Amino acid sequence: MHTLYSYRGGDAEEMRRSYDKIVRQEFYDGDLELDPAENYDITIQKAIAHPITLTRFVMRSGVSFRRSWNHIRANKVGLRVLWFIRQGSLRIVRSRTSCVAVAQAGQCVLLDSGAPFHARATTSAEGVFDSVQAIIPAHLFLTHLPVAAKFYSTFEIREGESEVIAKLLDLMFGEGDHLSRNAIEPLVAAFLELVSDSIRQVAEGAVHRQTVVDKRLADIEAYILRNLTNPDLNYDEVATGCGISPRYLCYVLKANNTSFSHLVWSQRLPMAREWLTSEAMRDYPIHEIAFSAGFKSAAHFSRMFKATYGCSPKELRAQHASRQAPLSDAAGPDERHQAA
Repeated sequence: MHTLYSYRGGDAEEMRRSYDKIVRQEFYDGDLELDPAENYDITIQKAIAHPITLTRFVMRSGVSFRRSWNHIRANKVGLRVLWFIRQGSLRIVRSRTSCVAVAQAGQCVLLDSGAPFHARATTSAEGVFDSVQAIIPAHLFLTHLPVAAKFYSTFEIREGESEVIAKLLDLMFGEGDHLSRNAIEPLVAAFLELVSDSIRQVAEGAVHRQTVVDKRLADIEAYILRNLTNPDLNYDEVATGCGISPRYLCYVLKANNTSFSHLVWSQRLPMAREWLTSEAMRDYPIHEIAFSAGFKSAAHFSRMFKATYGCSPKELRAQHASRQAPLSDAAGPDERHQAA
């Protein structure tokens, strides 16, 4: 985490210019409005920049920000902003929906940079506004938070998940600069999925209480996942491993409109597909990948793979290799002719 912007002083115009510059550079265009104050004190800290951006805003005076259609036409960025309010409050007016949302400390609210809005940050009784922002690109938002596409209300992270989200945020803020992209991406995905679960709970208007059948299905899925690469994994073994009878296992699967084979193959096939296109496993023979993914024979693997993905494992690997190794543009005409 590093300090992106800091200002302490009494010159409102100077602060407006410097703050406006950093906001345009890091986020999106808009007009800043400052509440009158003898001294302004604002700090913006930034943690990660990929695949989302995490920032923390701490300020000791009220600030408003307006983004109009003129700003959007001049600066068409497709970002969603997820605010976590820690102290103070944030009032958001969206002109598209005539919707007003006020997020208090402990609550969250979403913004869409592609629609006009007016946001006003107000300090707490202690004179502090403290918030964390997650800047989410549109493609990630639609992947992990489709339930929030037209969600305009404030919400709270549901009980049991708030601590996990807090720990993920602390980890990404504290160590995000030191983690590789491959390490940070699954943390971000988990973070967004947890937020999505909380929004879904509010959007549906009721807390989903896990039934006994739900719990048993979760146990079955977990057992299958732990033993996924075992080619001898079977119906009776899963039932025994979960402490239930085969008949009750059948009942649980039917109640959830699924089957044993679907639970197994829907996990094994994507795993094998990922291995086939992995650079690290480029030299692994296809039959070894088949056995490692829990298939008893390469022929069975090939048949199921083609039925699911429309091409054989060998064809997929060849297609991926050709995309990953294009002819270098630096090669001269003679070299390109020889390579062809």
